[in-house]
Amino acid sequence: MLLTLAGAVAAAPAWERQVGMKSMADSARIIGDMFSGRRAYSQTNFRAAAESIRAHAGTRLVDDFGSGSQADSKADAEMISTSAVEFSRLARDLEIYASALSSAADRNPSELGAETRMGGALFGSPFGRKPDAARDAASMPAEHTYHLMLQTCTSCHAKFRSP
Repeated sequence: MLLTLAGAVAAAPAWERQVGMKSMADSARIIGDMFSGRRAYSQTNFRAAAESIRAHAGTRLVDDFGSGSQADSKADAEMISTSAVEFSRLARDLEIYASALSSAADRNPSELGAETRMGGALFGSPFGRKPDAARDAASMPAEHTYHLMLQTCTSCHAKFRSP
């Protein structure tokens, strides 16, 4: 499903989007801390963090950035508008990765099992095919999904934030 900005409503206020972005960053940090062992694993907290990201991603993210620029925003409204398909794809990928992490929590009630870890395995190469969130997220270890989710955030910020 492709999300588009065509006919989008006015963008959410910049402060509101910033609150959502901070919530996603905090949630990603919680998940990362559980993978790294800096925080004890909790199925409830892991799922809640993934669901918080999922709730701010996809259509909601596209709608939040709507049409029009705002003086107090770091978003590049013109770039978002001219690259709407890419912005929508990144928003949808973020939602897919977060959903896959939520499902991983459902499958791991007491610990992040070995199947959730990358375990030193290499996933892809510079010459291999690029991961496709819709096709690959459910079949890869959750830790790899987490890293691809972070990469999605970084890609979006690199292209769609004003310098």
